[in-house]
Amino acid sequence: MRRAGAAWLLAVLAAGCAPGAPDADPVADGLEIGSAAVEIAPAELTGLRLRGTRVLTADMDAFGGFSGLIVRDGRLLAVSDAGWFLDAPLAELPDGLEPGNAQFFPLTASDGSLLGKSGGDAEGLAVMDGEIWISFEGDHRVMRLGRAGVVEAIFQPPAFERLGSNKGLESLASHPAGGLMAIAEAPGQKGHPVFIWRDGSMRAAYLPADPPFYVTAADFGLDGRLYLVLRHYSPLTGVRIEIQRFSIDDSGFPDPATRQRLAAFESGTGIDNMEGISLWQDANGVTHLTLISDDNFNRVQRTLLMDFEVLD
Repeated sequence: MRRAGAAWLLAVLAAGCAPGAPDADPVADGLEIGSAAVEIAPAELTGLRLRGTRVLTADMDAFGGFSGLIVRDGRLLAVSDAGWFLDAPLAELPDGLEPGNAQFFPLTASDGSLLGKSGGDAEGLAVMDGEIWISFEGDHRVMRLGRAGVVEAIFQPPAFERLGSNKGLESLASHPAGGLMAIAEAPGQKGHPVFIWRDGSMRAAYLPADPPFYVTAADFGLDGRLYLVLRHYSPLTGVRIEIQRFSIDDSGFPDPATRQRLAAFESGTGIDNMEGISLWQDANGVTHLTLISDDNFNRVQRTLLMDFEVLD
C-alpha cells in the first residue's frame, strides 16, 4: 500500500472502525493507561537510536496480549491475541511514547458474537486500501476490521491450512507495492512461509530461517525495506529479541542476502515478548520504529512500548 499520511487514518476512524462496539459487549471508552519509563539496554544497536521504553498498565483484565501495532498521525492502534482492539492518542516524550485515555473494545463476528480467544487470536495489523486488516493464527485467516469492531471479508486460502496451529500468521504488513505481506512465525523445511496478497491473488515464497529465532512482527519502512522482529524463548534462559532488516527483490519478497541485524536484546535485560512493530514518521520528519510486547496476561511479564529513531 502507498503511504498517504493522515488521510487514510482519518478515513478509517471516520468510517467507524474504532469508536465503539455492540452495546451488549464490555467496552472501555476513555480507558486510563498508566505509563512509566524503564531502562532496557540493547546488547547490539546499529542504525537505530533507542529513544525510550515505557511500561503500560490499565485497570482492566482484558488489557494486554498486544501482538499487532500501527502508529500513525498521533494515534496508537493495537490488537491483542485475546481478540481486543486498542485505539489511543499518543504523545511524544523525550524518553519515549505515552498513550492517553483509550477506546478499548472486543472484536466481534458479523452476528455480534465475540470472537474470544479461540477465534480471536489476532497477531498482525496492517492497512490496505485505507482499511485495517488483521491476521489471526489458530484458525489462520486475514480479515478486515469493519464498523464497531466487526471483522469481515475473510481471506483464507488453502495454503494457510498447512501452518502450525500456534505458529501461524504472526506478522502482517502493508506492502509498498500494494497489497499485504504475511509471514509465518515458525519455519518449515524451506524456511518461513511468506505470502503476498495483491489484487485478489496470492503468491508465496520462503525466507530462510535464522535459528533459534521465530518471526513475531513485520512492517515496511518508508525506505521500502522490510523490518522484522524475531524472538527466541527458552524456559531456562528466558527471551531474546532481534530486529532485522531486508531489502526487497524484484518479485517483492525479502532478499535473504540483504539480512541486516539492527538490534539484539539478551535475556536478563528486562526485554519482553515483543510482537508488534510499526515504522512511521513524525511531524518533524523523524522516522520511528516502535515495538509493543505481548505479556501473555502473565503477572511476571509486562506490556512494553519501545521507541527507536531510524538513523539510516
